[in-house]
Amino acid sequence: MKTAVALALLLMLLPAAGWATATGSFGPDPYDYHAREQLVRTYRQSGNYAAAYYHAAWLAWLAPKRYATSDAGIKLLRDRRGRDEAAWAASEAVAVAASAVNAERLLFDTCLNGAIPGQSSRLRAQVAEMLRSAEDTDRRLGRPDPVARMALAHLYLTLDDCLVLEGAGDSARERPRALQKAVSLASAVAERLPKSPGAHLTLAIARARLAEIDNRKELWSMAIEECEMAQALDPYDPDLSPMVWMLHLRAGHWDEAKRWQTGGPRVQRRGSVSPKSDKTAPKQ
Repeated sequence: MKTAVALALLLMLLPAAGWATATGSFGPDPYDYHAREQLVRTYRQSGNYAAAYYHAAWLAWLAPKRYATSDAGIKLLRDRRGRDEAAWAASEAVAVAASAVNAERLLFDTCLNGAIPGQSSRLRAQVAEMLRSAEDTDRRLGRPDPVARMALAHLYLTLDDCLVLEGAGDSARERPRALQKAVSLASAVAERLPKSPGAHLTLAIARARLAEIDNRKELWSMAIEECEMAQALDPYDPDLSPMVWMLHLRAGHWDEAKRWQTGGPRVQRRGSVSPKSDKTAPKQ
């Protein structure tokens, strides 16, 4: 708690013009998700909605699931009021994050309304335009930002969803390009933040989609490696072990699939955290 308060006070003292730079480097420990969760609440209470939205995006796309799905994570990103509050910010990273959330919302609303047959082409064009605008905004940052790069990766995955739904003749050519971009972006973030389960999970999803298109053994292996890394870093996420199991099945790894069918091997993997010191473990 003291860490969260100290970090909040430090960031609140920074000038508004320097905020975008400050958000990219989060003190000495970028994996202190509890402190970041407290920051989201502190920033909202102080009226700094852009900073709150930035750190909510960090939790949603980079943190373990218990933080990602919390009120300070994806729930805040998808909340219309939260988006509206952050929309006034003069921050490129926040603008890119909001674009990714809006694109996912547009896709969901179109599917929910049953408008895919008549609106798939329009939907694809809208998301592609949002992506181009977000990339232009990201370039103005002048340096890589993990939240902005994860937002772009999610935008490319949303574009891939649109291409699948449209099913046009050029989709087969466009999908690998979109997915390669998502892989490149997520891979860069995973390399910079190797203990982030969200980065590895996004990378696993993008690689698995590529493997579905081009059924090569090495592509499945790379997707499995990233998914197993995400599971090792977030063993309390109940969805990750079934995902590893499914990927092994798709890859034809029958023995490995059987091992994961009941929850997976309980072994310490590269990059995982000891249960005694794991900050992501649920509180008792």
